[in-house]
Amino acid sequence: MNITKLKRLILPFLFVPIFLSCTERYSPKINGNFSVLVVDGKISNENIPIQIRLYKTVSMDSVTTRDSVNPEGDAIINIFNDKGDSDIFQEIEPGLYQNESSDFRGEIGTSYWIKIITKDGLEYESEPEIMSPPVEITNIYGEDYKQFISKDVERSAVKLYFDAVDQSNSVSYLRWESQESWEWQTPFHINVVDSLLFTSEPASVCYKQIYNNEISVYDASILDTKSLKKLPTISINSTEQKLLFDYHLHINVRSISANNYKFWDHIKQINQSSGNLYDRTPGNVEGNIYCCDGDHSVVGYFEVSSVSAKGKSFNRDMFQTNFEYFPPECVEKSRRKARPDPTIYYVTRIEYDKGDAVYFYRYIYCYDCSYEFPITKPSFWQ
Repeated sequence: MNITKLKRLILPFLFVPIFLSCTERYSPKINGNFSVLVVDGKISNENIPIQIRLYKTVSMDSVTTRDSVNPEGDAIINIFNDKGDSDIFQEIEPGLYQNESSDFRGEIGTSYWIKIITKDGLEYESEPEIMSPPVEITNIYGEDYKQFISKDVERSAVKLYFDAVDQSNSVSYLRWESQESWEWQTPFHINVVDSLLFTSEPASVCYKQIYNNEISVYDASILDTKSLKKLPTISINSTEQKLLFDYHLHINVRSISANNYKFWDHIKQINQSSGNLYDRTPGNVEGNIYCCDGDHSVVGYFEVSSVSAKGKSFNRDMFQTNFEYFPPECVEKSRRKARPDPTIYYVTRIEYDKGDAVYFYRYIYCYDCSYEFPITKPSFWQ
């Protein structure tokens, strides 16, 4: 996260009971080296625990990954709804908090907000948001197309889409996430008698998983009938091996508020690769968290959304695109003098040139994929 500017604008105030509300809101102007509290969390209609992550930025130009931020521990976090219910969170790992009660879950048509008191006594609160009805994913499908690499160069690829419908005709904004997994087969086999690296039965079939970090949002507010067609997800080009065997795409579609849509759309416009709050997030992105007292800054969003999910399996026989079989990461490499790390690479042969040993090697997982990937299908394939 590279925060060069943080300027909060006051969002339209929604009703919050006085005894739970901040007495005053502050909108400080800061420079890029100022430490900023970041809030990342959501509540949905899913039957899962509610989690909130708190962390502090370090300094300008020094924060680019989750590992380079400071978790904010020992905070007191409560969640409330407009029915008078509440729950408290416990810190389950540094900076990660989870609500205590398994009975406190999101309900359609109910408003939710959080209140945070940090270990130094500062108080923060989110704007209340109403949980909208979920949309229904009606179809997931793919099409062959030509992917342009440059003005005069193109290659074959497959694009996966989904259709959705809002039966209530009341949802105006969507955000979706996708997770893909595919069968990965080792291109090489080995005589295990010649090596102590492998078990007697090296795994030849494993399952790779990728969470798609691309921000995908959609404004359906101008549609009279909320029937949504051909919403894009994953592109798979002919140089990849994902569709050679079994491939599964899992999609979560979230019905979100107008402010939540603006938050993610702003990040997308500035940085297309941002997928979460650990990527580079501009400081002038408007969230729904504000400080109650003192000249202190905060960025982030506590999302209130309903979720619908659907998955579908694909393979190469469903498309015209021809995919390359050989994984490029398994091409043999060479190195002089220094032996490659035996926990990562398997030495295929050793040659000598002018007295120097030349090691030829590949990744171990090209022979036994369990070194890198799970050997069982992910649960969302079921």
